[in-house]
Formats: sequence, C-alpha cells, structure tokens
Amino acid sequence: MLFLFLAFISVIIHPGHKPAMTDDIDVTGQWVRIGPMGPVALTFRIDGMVEGDFGNDQSIEITSEYKVEGDQLVFNDKEGVTCPKPGKYRIYASDYYIAFDLIEDNCAGRLRSTMGFWVRPDFNDRLSKLSDEMTGSADPEDYLNRARMYMAIGKLDLARQDFDQYIRHDPSDARVLVNRAGTRMPDDLQGVVDDCDKAIALEHDNRNAYFLRGLALYGLGKKEEACADFYRAIELGFAILKEAEYEKCAAYWESMQ
Repeated sequence: MLFLFLAFISVIIHPGHKPAMTDDIDVTGQWVRIGPMGPVALTFRIDGMVEGDFGNDQSIEITSEYKVEGDQLVFNDKEGVTCPKPGKYRIYASDYYIAFDLIEDNCAGRLRSTMGFWVRPDFNDRLSKLSDEMTGSADPEDYLNRARMYMAIGKLDLARQDFDQYIRHDPSDARVLVNRAGTRMPDDLQGVVDDCDKAIALEHDNRNAYFLRGLALYGLGKKEEACADFYRAIELGFAILKEAEYEKCAAYWESMQ
C-alpha cells in the first residue's frame, strides 16, 4: 500500500476542470513536484522525449517517449526503471499547474512518479503573484488554483486552508472534496473518510474517492470496508490495485465473487 499512498498524497488527482479539446495540450518544458519522497522534475522535450529527475538534482533516472493527443498523454519508457507497457493519462492544465489523471497504467513506478499536481520551477514567483492578486478580494477559483499549487510543493496545511475557502463557496464539487481529503493524510484519517463520503454521495463513480477512503479505513483498522472500497475502485478502472492490495484483500475479494 505504501507506494500508492506516496503517489496519491501529492495528490488526488482529478482536478475536475476540462481542458480545451480542439488542440493538443502543450506540456513542453519542466514541471516540478515536492512529495513525501522529495522533489521530482519532469522535463518534456519538444522531440517527444520526457526525462524524469528524482531528486531534482540534474540527474536523469528515466527517459521515456511521450505523445499528446488532445487531452491525453501516453508514456512509453525507454531507459531507467522500465515499464514494459505504455501508460495512458488524461491531462489537466491551467495557468498555474498541470495534472495527469490515470486512464490505464499497471506500472507502479510510473504511477508513483507522474501522479499529482505539478508546477513550473518558478512556482514561488507565481504563488507570490497570485497571492498579491487575491489581497482584499479573492475569486473562489483563485483559492482553488493556489491550493493545488500548494499541494504540488507539499504544503498540505496551506492547501487545506484554501480548499476550505473554496468549499465554502461550492460544497458540491466532489473532486475538490477528494483533493481536501488528500491533505488530511495521514494524521486525520476520519477526516479523510468524511470528505470522501461527501464526494461519493455527489459523484458515485469517483474512483479516487473510493481509493483514498479505502486507505483511510485500512489505517483505522476497518479492513473489510477498506477492501470493499479498493474493489470498487478497481471496478471503476483502478486496475493496479489488484496487485498492490492483493495480499491484504485477496481473501475478502474472493468472498465477494
């Protein structure tokens, strides 16, 4: 379970704002994220290659091919920690961050290294500018953008405060509730469950809510409920859980057949 927790605490995931569908989204350039395992940089080159730098220390651990078609991106690893099959993700981009939401990928290493929110290397300047613009009177969307930038750089307490502000404006956005739930891990597991309950009530097929609630329930010692949530997440397309949680949930899953 640990590798998935580390992947999604950075986190979770699906922004809920649809990108433009008429043209390919431009992901070229460098994006950074600071998660529980430290900083990571992804550099998308114009020649169709992407370089993964774990540690953001100018050393390249993984080189992959990538291809963008509309709002979807396909990775095909070439060097480093190789994943034998391609991975497909949906791209969500704004002026402040980018995110890759899983469509299909059974490679744990690539999942861990690509999920979550990402920002440009000058994120401090962008955060400062956005905060200045918010002084006095802030649009709810500004709180959401800043929260996701804070998530990208691992400032979860600040992110949660901004999510709180946004949710006061719109308590019916399931994806933002899941985002806020992610900021509560691992110290407020019941809070994670509460946010995911609300998200699932609003959006019954939100696999990220089931997955994250499963993690929290498992941490609370509610194994059967957790495995039921993981099973539901698998049904909704989170196939990698079949392997990731197999030892913990195999007996319970078999009883559900």
